Amino acid sequence: DLCEECIRLGSVPISDACESLAFCRALHHNGHSNQGKSGNLTREVYWLLRGMEVQSCWLPEDRQKTLGFACRRRFDFLCENSANNLITLLSMAAISTNFSDKMVIERQEKETAVVLRVAEDVLEGVLQDEVMAPALKGHMEANLLKYSVDIALADAKGDTIQVATDIVHCLEERCLSDGEYGGVVSTLANPKVYVDFLRIAFAILAKEEANELGRPMEFAKCAFSIHGMHILMARLTQVLSWEGIISSSHRQTSSMLSKQQLPSDEKKDYFSAMRLAFSKGLMRAFVSNGPSSVVATKTIGNKIGGEMSLDEEIELMGLASR
Repeated sequence: DLCEECIRLGSVPISDACESLAFCRALHHNGHSNQGKSGNLTREVYWLLRGMEVQSCWLPEDRQKTLGFACRRRFDFLCENSANNLITLLSMAAISTNFSDKMVIERQEKETAVVLRVAEDVLEGVLQDEVMAPALKGHMEANLLKYSVDIALADAKGDTIQVATDIVHCLEERCLSDGEYGGVVSTLANPKVYVDFLRIAFAILAKEEANELGRPMEFAKCAFSIHGMHILMARLTQVLSWEGIISSSHRQTSSMLSKQQLPSDEKKDYFSAMRLAFSKGLMRAFVSNGPSSVVATKTIGNKIGGEMSLDEEIELMGLASR
């Protein structure tokens, strides 16, 4: 109480010391630094949030640091790393479903279950924190984690429409808050995992196409909206450029060849098939959504959440507590 009183009066050195103490306590619950013992992610997140609370809530407004320093960096890493690991395993599972034997699929399902449990523990630590949860509205890494967990759970239920919605939310560009991110335009997903999200979308669209064989085109269905297909194709174009499969000019291609190896024929064929599937998916989206998709696009542009964003969950928690 005495430390909190000093911090609220504006003592930055004491706030830094308290954040360091919270960070050390968080590391105590980390499995890698706890002498080989299994960690407790929910407790680790709890103490990281306490350090972030000291810097962003206790100090006077003119001295506050947005979500702190060391605790903020560790918290961001936990959220993003948990989300990326989960999405990577889901993308591998999407490929293995078609090309691997039963034993490989079962092993990957077990690995995915373990990683999903880790991601849920981190997310649970955030949602249970009544003090810091409202302060994390618009937080990129926490929202990415929330959507990644939703994708995994919806995939397990076979809800491809929800999976598609959450993928689009992770891949679409948005203007981030001025205070925390300087108003830059970015996606929730890190560019290095764009291809993993695209693989999951590819698996959904390929399965849809197989199910539509022999059916009249006017009855075609697509899990993605027209807006969603545009987002997928935009991200795919970026990935193809990074992989060296497409280039804006011959000169750029020549200079690239001297720095890195040409993409393999197998990779080219895979992305070519993905591009074709996305094109056919866009065609089905036009048929299944029609003019109503324009309204859906505007709605998506004004919301961060799909089924329910992290912000909306926090608001509901506040209403429930009343």
